[in-house]
Amino acid sequence: MIRVLVAYSPTRLGRDKTGRPHLERHILSTVADVTGALREAGYRVETAALGRDPRRFLAVARRFRPRVVFNLCEGIAGAAELEKNAVALFEMARLRCTGNGCLALAVCLEKTMTKRLLRAARIDTPEFVTVAPGEEPVGHPGFPLIVKPALADGSVGITARSVVKTEAALRRRVQYVHRWFRQPALVERFVAGREFQVALVGNQHPEVLAVAELSYRGLPRSLPRICSFSAKWNPGSPYYRHTNPVLPAPVSETLHHRLVAAATRVWRVLGLRGYARIDFRVRRHRPYVVDVNPNCDISADAGLARAARHAGMTYAQLCDRIVRLALE
Repeated sequence: MIRVLVAYSPTRLGRDKTGRPHLERHILSTVADVTGALREAGYRVETAALGRDPRRFLAVARRFRPRVVFNLCEGIAGAAELEKNAVALFEMARLRCTGNGCLALAVCLEKTMTKRLLRAARIDTPEFVTVAPGEEPVGHPGFPLIVKPALADGSVGITARSVVKTEAALRRRVQYVHRWFRQPALVERFVAGREFQVALVGNQHPEVLAVAELSYRGLPRSLPRICSFSAKWNPGSPYYRHTNPVLPAPVSETLHHRLVAAATRVWRVLGLRGYARIDFRVRRHRPYVVDVNPNCDISADAGLARAARHAGMTYAQLCDRIVRLALE
């Protein structure tokens, strides 16, 4: 029986409505989902938390001797920027792990670097500038704009106020990112078109599981159509109620082909492996990459699992597939 050690960081840093940090427990339910699915698929499974002191985790790994570590670490001790360090630890300890490698995780967390690589490969992504802490935005691409933390994931820092249409609003939002997140602000041209998510699994030759569209039907007109932090993590918000995936996406064959081709190119340019989700906005039938999510949310009710079901896979089969990709 193949042994799989499910590794996770026990807390995940988020932000409340005022921007102050708080801890999410979502990852613990994902651990339970994955553990149950792997046992259903016939694996011997154990779990281990990875904190800032890795010795306890390594002690469990030495005792259990896993063939594969199923990596659910979205950071370490709530620090998302340390997500890549977890994989570096696995690599140094010669522990084969699921999902993306250290370099791909590092590049994709730094949104500015991701966009530069995509533009160098002539993959469409909205025009942008990056504003370092303490600096003012200069020479932006033109309104409307969307302002995001440049080193965050999970839609952290993205609210209705992230979309700005005036110089004053832009300055306020950049200052908000600098103050609360202590990192550069990514100022990007806002593409007000349809939004799509393309889920992929694989290694050298990725398979597209599904193309989904995010529907904002019913969202008050006063709110911009964006996948905000509240849409993912605040059940009481209008965004949470009115941000819904439509799968399969109702698109023409031509647009479907363009989305699949663009997602596959992104996968190869960024050196992705295992599983990922590529997010697009479409303007005039042209897809623009707005986010790349290596090791995206793999809980049983998340987008990747829905895409797998659309492709004919059970959740247990999806987790089994990800382990077998790591064994390659």
